[in-house]
Amino acid sequence: MNAPVQCSLADDAIDQWRVSLSKTCEMIAPVWPLDQWIAVNPFWGLRNHKAAGADALLRHRRGESMLMPLAFYREAWEGGRISREDLVFSLEEAGIGNDPEIFSERLYRAERVENELQYSILDILPSAVEGGRPMVAVVDQIGRTCGAFFDSRQSRWSTRSEQQSLFEFWLEMVKGDVSLDYRTGIRGVRRWFRTMPADRLEATREAVNTLGLDADVLEAFAHGLLLRIPGWAAWCRGVDWRAGLKGEKSGVCEELLSILLVWEWAGFAHASAEQKNIAAKRRIALGQNGSGASSEWIWVWQRAFEIGYQRSLWQVLGDKESAHSGHKASSERPEVQAVFCIDVRSEIMRRHLEEVHPGIQTIGFAGFFGLPIVHHKHGPYRPMEKLPGLLTPAFRVLDTQGSNDSDAALNRALDQREMTRESVRRAKYGSLSTFTLVETTGLAWAWKMIKDSLNLSAGKTGADDQGTASGRLVYLHGGDPLFETTKVELVAGFLRGMALTDNFAPLLVFTGHGTQTENNPHNAGLACGACGGQNGGMNARLAAQLFNDPQVRVALAEEGISIPGDSWAVAAEHCTVTDEVTLFDCENLPESHAPALAELEQGFAEAGKLTRRERATALKLNGFDDGQLHQQVRSRTSDWTEVRPEWGLANNAAIIFAKRERTRGKNLGGRVFLHDYDPAKDGNGEILAALLSAPMIVANWINMQYFASVTMLEAYGAGNKLLHSVVGGNVGVIEGNGTDLRIGLPLQSVHDGTYWRHEPVRLTVLIDAPADRIEAVVRQNPDVEALVENQWLWLCRLTEEGTELYSNGAWNAR
Repeated sequence: MNAPVQCSLADDAIDQWRVSLSKTCEMIAPVWPLDQWIAVNPFWGLRNHKAAGADALLRHRRGESMLMPLAFYREAWEGGRISREDLVFSLEEAGIGNDPEIFSERLYRAERVENELQYSILDILPSAVEGGRPMVAVVDQIGRTCGAFFDSRQSRWSTRSEQQSLFEFWLEMVKGDVSLDYRTGIRGVRRWFRTMPADRLEATREAVNTLGLDADVLEAFAHGLLLRIPGWAAWCRGVDWRAGLKGEKSGVCEELLSILLVWEWAGFAHASAEQKNIAAKRRIALGQNGSGASSEWIWVWQRAFEIGYQRSLWQVLGDKESAHSGHKASSERPEVQAVFCIDVRSEIMRRHLEEVHPGIQTIGFAGFFGLPIVHHKHGPYRPMEKLPGLLTPAFRVLDTQGSNDSDAALNRALDQREMTRESVRRAKYGSLSTFTLVETTGLAWAWKMIKDSLNLSAGKTGADDQGTASGRLVYLHGGDPLFETTKVELVAGFLRGMALTDNFAPLLVFTGHGTQTENNPHNAGLACGACGGQNGGMNARLAAQLFNDPQVRVALAEEGISIPGDSWAVAAEHCTVTDEVTLFDCENLPESHAPALAELEQGFAEAGKLTRRERATALKLNGFDDGQLHQQVRSRTSDWTEVRPEWGLANNAAIIFAKRERTRGKNLGGRVFLHDYDPAKDGNGEILAALLSAPMIVANWINMQYFASVTMLEAYGAGNKLLHSVVGGNVGVIEGNGTDLRIGLPLQSVHDGTYWRHEPVRLTVLIDAPADRIEAVVRQNPDVEALVENQWLWLCRLTEEGTELYSNGAWNAR
């Protein structure tokens, strides 16, 4: 634009509104594409608020509470899920007395209905549709624009220029939309858009100035606008987040916010003086958000509900009789050591494996095994990151057939196959294609449809299909093979992280986990969250290869980690749908280890049988014998009509950082993440700092996504998966004829049609470490401190006498 405008943008006031918009976008949590889907705490941007205060803010700006309806807590109280003791504890924590009978009377009052959102001028202006408002049409229009803009796979007739920004694309769309006036009910709005500045910053500045928004009101108002379209807001924030991890700049979320503010300006330009005054007063009221006192008493019930779970957890952990008596003492050399992902589904498998194989020691560690990798498959496929979304990859894994010539030949063949498929797609979906061509190409899928409908493909185990016995591990930048020092650092890192630096077993197995389902856009959400929504077999295989490297072992010995010559590692993958475990690369194992391997395979089979039996009730598969039950769960891997192949991480509630001896033989109900931690090997607290800043935050993200998918269905739940349509190939899903992305978990992932399968409780974090060490680690990480101090999780520690809860700077026995 012209020079005067550019000069005006340097004004202090302009800088302030840009800072406000940037802060507003940071209040939105990111989401990932479907094929890299990871659980995200949707309240992450509000972590610096007290949880109850964030609830008040969301009630005010979104009109939706973070908590369950009163009927939920009333049923828990009447059914004994919340005991009198739980409520007394909660009342005492809140400092509002200890008379549960008087307090419980409030549960039987009429529930207050949240006020309808009325702070936007688009909520006030009349609509062309009876009973509606322009805001509904505006959100619909923005949603359709985002769907077209971010669709890089499904759309065949895209009119988007690669150089266009989201704002520019949107402005072009509204200027060319001949039905815009009718759909919004704002006469002349399309013509008005043609006269507004085309530069985003100039248009946003004019909108902010015209609406008279100061910094505080602007931040509240802008946040409220983004909450009107939470799905696309989260997607745009995710684009910015992932760009930031790569060191790149992106401001897509701010562009979306500019679109919303310009729409508000457009509505203001067509409003009467009275309507403008009403909107101005409501915007000011929005900026004066209450303290949350009105919902404080409901939080007492939520806390009592959580105390009820903690009470049962303390009872299990304190039960001396439940401890496994058949396993070897920690000082004795175990026969086998099996490293599992900390995922709650592994807790059940580990418990049963230890039951049937007393000589085994199981260890909990993040499922990417400390290997921040991106996997490049043969052919024209996008590289897949196999690490938590909080981290950036440092290495690449390149598939190989064993020689450069073989790799090049396979790549050419796969490239040609994809070119042929793309030609068919272009012919089928092109604007000049005929019905005959579409119908003919559709027939090619007839046999697959018949086979899938009859479930003739049943029997997949979900093991990570590598396609090659090994891959080349190279640096991310440059592609050079790893230096020996780097390999040593990686192995030493994951061994120290899992507290395994001595007393190695003859046989060590790194066990990743994954899933296998058909016709399921949210398939990645059932795979390993530590592997970025991917199966963990690849990471496990690399960990085993590095562990077995003779040169690495020599260097590790110099660092005080001495691995016996008879210790060998293999890799495995646990399919969480069928509870079958597939072993990899066993052909490299010495013959002397064959008996131990055979016993391990038998142990996995027996443990899988017991795990399936434990899971049968939740899957509504009781009444089958072991063989029939096995076939039933196997059929779920290929049944394209199955909406609940497994329950994933539903009902997760706690994470424990301690040696397995503290929890072995105790039935934790598949609700606890288990990460090994030996306080005696971490005198300076470095390992604990890494655990709280990575695995604990990942567990918090998982926990709060399940929480929000139950309590805030409209904003942060994905709705009914039977009504889902995929957007952009892997961008996300919409529900029915909606246009906003549905984020979070589908209803079928948390509800079985009759009951909730996930109890919405904040994560309980239980650590076996000295109090001063825990406190020091919490203080040194702002994000961890915010989660703890603002009660987004509950920090506890294991003691010889029981447990202690950290609250208001002190540890209190529970």
